[in-house]
This record gives sequence, C-alpha cells and structure tokens, in this order.
Amino acid sequence: MNSRLVLACRAVAWRRLVLVLVVVLLVLGKANAAPNEQQEIQALYRRGLAGDKNAVEQCIEKLEGVLKVQIDNHYARVYLGSAFTLRSRDMSFGPKKLSTLKRGVALMNEAVTAAPDDPKVRLARALTTSALPAILGYRAESRKDFALLAQAADAHPENFDEGEQQLVYYHAGLIAKTQGDATRAAALWKKALAHPADPDLAAKVRAALKE
Repeated sequence: MNSRLVLACRAVAWRRLVLVLVVVLLVLGKANAAPNEQQEIQALYRRGLAGDKNAVEQCIEKLEGVLKVQIDNHYARVYLGSAFTLRSRDMSFGPKKLSTLKRGVALMNEAVTAAPDDPKVRLARALTTSALPAILGYRAESRKDFALLAQAADAHPENFDEGEQQLVYYHAGLIAKTQGDATRAAALWKKALAHPADPDLAAKVRAALKE
C-alpha cells in the first residue's frame, strides 16, 4: 500500500472515531477523581480526537497522573491507551509510531482484561480499534468486542446508557452487514433506533436500514 493511500485510510478512520467516540464520556468519577479534573481530561480528550496534538500530550499526562494514585482505575487506563493511539496517529511513519500504537492497544487490553464485564471499558476499546486502519489487524478484536457488547446490552440493558446502546447496536449492525447477514443487521439497527441519544447517529441508522 503506497503512502498516500495509507494516509487517506488513516484520515478517514480517525474522522470516524471523532464522530462516534466523542459521545462516550470518561467516567473517572466512579474512582473519585476531582470533578474539575474529570472535566479537564474530557475536554483534552475531545480536543485530541479532533486533531489537537498538544491536547493529546496533556491528556496522556493527566491520565498517567490519575493512574499513579488510582492504579486500578480501569477507565483511566483504557482512555490512556486510546490517547496513545492518538499520539501514534500524529507521529511520522516509522518504528516509534508503531511501538506507540502497540503500547496504546496493550493498555486498553489490560483494562478490558481487568474489567471484562464493564461495558464502558470494552466499548472504549472497541470504538478505538474499529477506527484504526484495517491494515494494522485490529478489526477482528473490534468485531468480537461489539458482538459481546450487543449480547450484554440484550441481557443487561440497565448496564448501558442510551448513547452506549445506540452505539453498540449500530456498530454491531455494521459488522453483521459486512459479514453478509442483512437480516441480523436490520434487527440490530432497529434496536439502535430505540435509543436515539444522538440524532446524527440515528439518521445514519435510518439511512442504513433503507439501503
């Protein structure tokens, strides 16, 4: 794959992540982080998603600080991993770019391994890896995450807020369609429509059902 095509794939993937992951809030409050600190990290993370390199570095610094005093904060760990993938996004091609990405994925994996039944932790990893270029080989793990999340949302909807259910069913539907199961895709998208937290995403779901 030539460099221009790789750059184009990367740009499309990260624009997609900005659209979907920005609605998933950090829930550091569950680990007693100060409210002002929560808000600052959320703001830095959103700016980083939108392409602000300095915000990415500040976000990483803040999240590392949280983990120094709250080593079992799985939310901070999974978002730190996601932030490292943003750092990798902004780096020039080379070994350091790949090693930074792998570090980010490893941190997200640690968080999911430590809290496998927490949908917020798994969803953060699923959305991050789904937005990475396919050539990197993380799509299979993302598909598995969304399948597990859809099952969990069916079994225990009380563990998901409206926006999370909408995201999970939408992405699970996309995967079903890619796998050639149009019937299941439609069923999942109809579930997504029952949770219209994000009007823009709801419009995408309706458009997908009409295709």
